[in-house]
Amino acid sequence: MTRTTAPHTLVVHHRSGIGDLVWHLPYLRAIAAASRDGRIVLMARPSSRAADLLAGEPCIAEVIEFDHRPRASERRRGRHDSLAAQWALVGELRRHRFDRVLIFASRPRYGVLAWLAGIPRRAGFGFSAAERLWLNEPPYIRPHTGAGNWVYTEATAFALAHGFVDGPRLPRLAVRDDALQSAAQWLAGLTAPVALSIGSSEPRKHWGDDRFAALAGALAADGQSVVLVGGPAEADSAARIAAAVPAALQPRVRTLTQPSVQLSAAVLRHARLCVGNDTGVLNIAVAVEVPALGLFGATPPLRHDPLLQAVEGRDMASIEVPEVLARVRTMLETRAVAQP
Repeated sequence: MTRTTAPHTLVVHHRSGIGDLVWHLPYLRAIAAASRDGRIVLMARPSSRAADLLAGEPCIAEVIEFDHRPRASERRRGRHDSLAAQWALVGELRRHRFDRVLIFASRPRYGVLAWLAGIPRRAGFGFSAAERLWLNEPPYIRPHTGAGNWVYTEATAFALAHGFVDGPRLPRLAVRDDALQSAAQWLAGLTAPVALSIGSSEPRKHWGDDRFAALAGALAADGQSVVLVGGPAEADSAARIAAAVPAALQPRVRTLTQPSVQLSAAVLRHARLCVGNDTGVLNIAVAVEVPALGLFGATPPLRHDPLLQAVEGRDMASIEVPEVLARVRTMLETRAVAQP
């Protein structure tokens, strides 16, 4: 089967977070390699920032946003919450004339939408009879029941079951050249910084501005450059952290809280190490092959990538600054973290 005769493929990504989408990257590429022109159309939630995150990925032909039931923290209605809006989405999918859909989810809703859109081949996780009613292309997989996060494990199992890969693949992210050039300009004067991932999708996953400030100050006192990385929502937090660093050390600390995921990824590519909350930035750092130390006091530690280490606590407040600082210093001293 050549690429020109391969199926025109829609892939549905259900999860809300940027990190969740990062974990699916190797499987999106594998599916694209077996699809028309080596590309897929991806349907994803707005909060995953798919169009921006995947702007450097040639395997993505288009991103269709499915804005249904946003996270509670967004405090808004989704554009596709109404049945009328979902029916309009069905019309959009129908116009694409997809040959197949691969649904990285166990929600029956996606199978219904695909069936209504006339997509003839429909595959999904198939956890329930209600979901399988709208699917017609097994095999199905079983829910993850072991320890730790289930998202990467289930995505891997689905890709394996359908023969797109022969084993787990590490997530790696392509970064646009123009973003790398912009990052180099933005970082002028800072040598191989330590990045601090200060954002979080939920308050319970946040380490706290005071702790980040203490860590940033200690690293700056060690002679390290520090970049505080988040999105626009973290601008105030980043300003507080930077202001709490002793004045003499503040020139070593910069804040990057802008909307471009690609620019954040490019800045992370220049970092020696990334430290911080269990959030998208931490996963992007590892996906651009930067060692990372995640702080896991509210969620199970991530174990899918050897570049990612963990500090665990019964909650985020129980993770002490001296413990994190000691781990960071050790990582910076080992060969696992490149010297500037």
